[in-house]
Amino acid sequence: MIDIGALQERWDELVLTHPDLGEDGCLAMRARQLEQGASFDGRALCQVLRPNLVSATHLAAVSQTCRLLASALRKLTGGQTRGPHWVEQADLTDEAARLIAIDPGFDRLGVTVRLDAFEAEGCLSFVELNAEAPAGIAYHDVLARLFDELPVIEQLRSEGLRIRPQWVVGHLLQALLTTYRDWAGHRGKPRIAIVDWRESPTVSEFQLLAEAFTRRGYRCVVADPRDLSFRHGRLFSGRSPIDLVYRRVLFSDCLARRDEVEALVSAVENRAVCMVNPFRASMFHRKRLWADLTQPDFLRGLLPAEEAVIRDHIPWTRRFREGWSTDHQGGAVDLVPWVRARRAGLVLKPDHSFGGKGVHLGWQLSGTEWDAVMEEALAGDYVVQRAVPLSYETFPLMDGSRRKERFLVDQAPYLFRGKMGGFLTRLSTGPLANVTAGGSMVPSFVVGP
Repeated sequence: MIDIGALQERWDELVLTHPDLGEDGCLAMRARQLEQGASFDGRALCQVLRPNLVSATHLAAVSQTCRLLASALRKLTGGQTRGPHWVEQADLTDEAARLIAIDPGFDRLGVTVRLDAFEAEGCLSFVELNAEAPAGIAYHDVLARLFDELPVIEQLRSEGLRIRPQWVVGHLLQALLTTYRDWAGHRGKPRIAIVDWRESPTVSEFQLLAEAFTRRGYRCVVADPRDLSFRHGRLFSGRSPIDLVYRRVLFSDCLARRDEVEALVSAVENRAVCMVNPFRASMFHRKRLWADLTQPDFLRGLLPAEEAVIRDHIPWTRRFREGWSTDHQGGAVDLVPWVRARRAGLVLKPDHSFGGKGVHLGWQLSGTEWDAVMEEALAGDYVVQRAVPLSYETFPLMDGSRRKERFLVDQAPYLFRGKMGGFLTRLSTGPLANVTAGGSMVPSFVVGP
């Protein structure tokens, strides 16, 4: 059995004393991140000198948990999209309903998703699902290569430790290709476009992915939706025909800038291109998904193992509105006064937000502030969620100071067609761990056979 805590201490001892990892070495590592595209808004993504170390045994357990949760989610989303009037019942604007109603040509909505999670006190808690276009995959593999070249890795391997990077990009490409074959009905090589606005802060990741796909033998371009055209029954980026779109442009942007995505929408409507993730996946990017998943009526329709995963790993969540509901123990409660009296253990967050926007942590607010947030939430579309235990670890800093600092750790598994294919691990000194708000990112390494 691998003692990860002891391994972390051994790693830190090596990096904090190694002559090549002083100030000049750390500056060089940060510079290499920028040179190789592992940057966000012009800053190096990783600010520490240790990766996320995961034992092979733990990885297998998390993979099994994710597989069961993905199976339950497929049952939930499948049930919500059956029947002739499911779009009308989905609580959408007319334009959103039009895009959601487009049949993508394959039945798996969550081809590439990410489960945002915290692990503490021996329990892994999934707080929400990113089903739109989860970022960080190419960044992860760049950072993994950089860490795999450190002299510390060589030293640990010489001591007999089996340690290897957990690569993610290959899982993404395989998921895209398998979905394309489901859509096209054959195994031909698709021409791929990664589609998002050219001014996106993650444009460097698009270039990294395009290069990785091309190295594996698949022609790939990065395209702005405004540069696409739909003509003669085909989607084009400039003069290049496109068969498979890896959609990174957000659904909300497609609604807000409808005219600028018209070519993409027309191609998908006319089955001229396979698009991953499809527009209707955005229905399950909403925070209310966890409220649906934890309803007693839905739980009764699951296999025992699926039900156990939800009870053990999904925090109690409800749409926040006036009226009666059930608490985490199944008792009937008048939701608004119940939430008002229990702010220290609750979180309020917008149904459609991302990047930590609009998230309110009850234990950080006074009673008056919590009341004001509740009023705002009742006027909008929010969910209330039970707080989960948070995980903190100390990491050696990548600044040459030879110091360590304590960080909140968010370990988020990527799922590709329902199977786990790596982690996005984010570190933060604040209460919310996300790269958009200035957090750090580290790659994952697997320890053991």
